[in-house]
Amino acid sequence: MPKWLKILIGLLAIVIVIIIAFLIYVNTAFISKEEAKTNLANHISVDEEDIYFENVDLEMDNNQYEVDFYYNNQEYEAKIDAKEGKIIYTNYPLNSTNTANNGNSNQNGSNNQNGNSTQQEITLEEAKQIALNHANLNEKDVTLVKAEIDHDEDGMYEIEWRDTTYEYEFDISRTGNVLHYDKDRIHD
Repeated sequence: MPKWLKILIGLLAIVIVIIIAFLIYVNTAFISKEEAKTNLANHISVDEEDIYFENVDLEMDNNQYEVDFYYNNQEYEAKIDAKEGKIIYTNYPLNSTNTANNGNSNQNGSNNQNGNSTQQEITLEEAKQIALNHANLNEKDVTLVKAEIDHDEDGMYEIEWRDTTYEYEFDISRTGNVLHYDKDRIHD
């Protein structure tokens, strides 16, 4: 056997071993697409079989599943932590206890039949603390970039923290529910 053929076979074997190792890593380090779908369905309190999942893509650079799905002929999206399975973001309307009201949640987010909210509104300081707790951050390790009320979006709080590596953005309802959370690398 020629020397160049032995080298080529050796390189091919190395490439195959690397691919197999990568697939093993992905299968052991991340939850499966099926687990991501189940976690999302549980989070929004909808039967999984009632949801049409258009795309469930693993984004390796963010360690997140990006999901496009339909429920009741409405299109929604979600981001799911691929390691822990936590829902990072969804634009599916959630009520004030972070569960779906079967697509019929009212605009003010209350569970009351008469439309009056049973929860007290939080302060901006409480919203900042909720954001820190949600992302497991310590205030001494991050810098507050933004903390304000967004008057265009039903008065929700917009909170933004930053550390040396990441920027953390939150939309928090006036009753203290995290409506949106995004964590991005600063230097991408």
